[in-house]
Amino acid sequence: MDKELKVITIESDFGAGKKGAKLGPQATLKQLQILGNQTFCNSEVIRVKAEGLETENLPPFSKNIESIFDVHQRALFAVESVLSENKFPFVISGDHSNGAAVISAIKNFYHDKKLGVIWIDAHADLHSPFTTPSGNMHGMPLAVNLGVDDGLDGDDNEVSEKEIKLWQQLLALGSKKITPKILPEDLVFIDLRDFEEEEELIINSMGIKYFTPETRKSIGIEAILLQTLEHLNSCDLIYVSFDVDSLDPEISIGTGTPVPNGLSLSEAGFLLTSLLENKKIIGLEFTEINPLLDRDKPMELVAAGLIHQIFC
Repeated sequence: MDKELKVITIESDFGAGKKGAKLGPQATLKQLQILGNQTFCNSEVIRVKAEGLETENLPPFSKNIESIFDVHQRALFAVESVLSENKFPFVISGDHSNGAAVISAIKNFYHDKKLGVIWIDAHADLHSPFTTPSGNMHGMPLAVNLGVDDGLDGDDNEVSEKEIKLWQQLLALGSKKITPKILPEDLVFIDLRDFEEEEELIINSMGIKYFTPETRKSIGIEAILLQTLEHLNSCDLIYVSFDVDSLDPEISIGTGTPVPNGLSLSEAGFLLTSLLENKKIIGLEFTEINPLLDRDKPMELVAAGLIHQIFC
């Protein structure tokens, strides 16, 4: 990585079903400082905080969407300000709904560039208000960025007109009002292993590239890295989002929705370190670190160790 790093924390967990992820960014930074990582001890931090916002929980199929939209607007401004300084935005966010804001900011700033996304996550995050079983918006950021604005054939949710209007505002986030922000062929999932039928239909119908743990065990993490970069070869820029639930739960269950059969720390370290060596990488996000969920093996300690490794 040849750019100066600048840290952005998005301290919001309005999109999650379990509270506590908004504490993850600051808890992780504290551990990095304890480790003595000079990059993070000396770096200015831009904080986007959710304090003072009312969480209305409604409407039912996109819970807290108005509060999330407010956070996303401020996060978009923060990311664009870092990009305008020609610096590398390293984002530590609360829940993964915030990833939609980061992608929106990059596309809004580089609106004439073809943007690729590497989504390292146990989950597909492709639900929308039309298909969600829970209403939790950390399961929807990629639907936002792919511009999903209607349901699937079959029994979809009864979404109100107000909710549809709010969703469409989220899809068009950014001054350029670009939607979709990314194309299906410019998205790659790594270690995807827990998704609903509706998300599988989207993946198959859109032809989205993905790698499962079974593939990883068969061909190895290095082959996955090479195939991912080859698949995104036509992209001008690539954004990487790392959800800590991509890690195996034996490492830590300090995240909202841990899923067995995940990445080892060595695999994650190799993958992220190698990606940062690629000049197309425009930003990196760590997300879903919840200090309230595992005090035996705190996820913020695991995440800080991994971040320390890849930036050293």
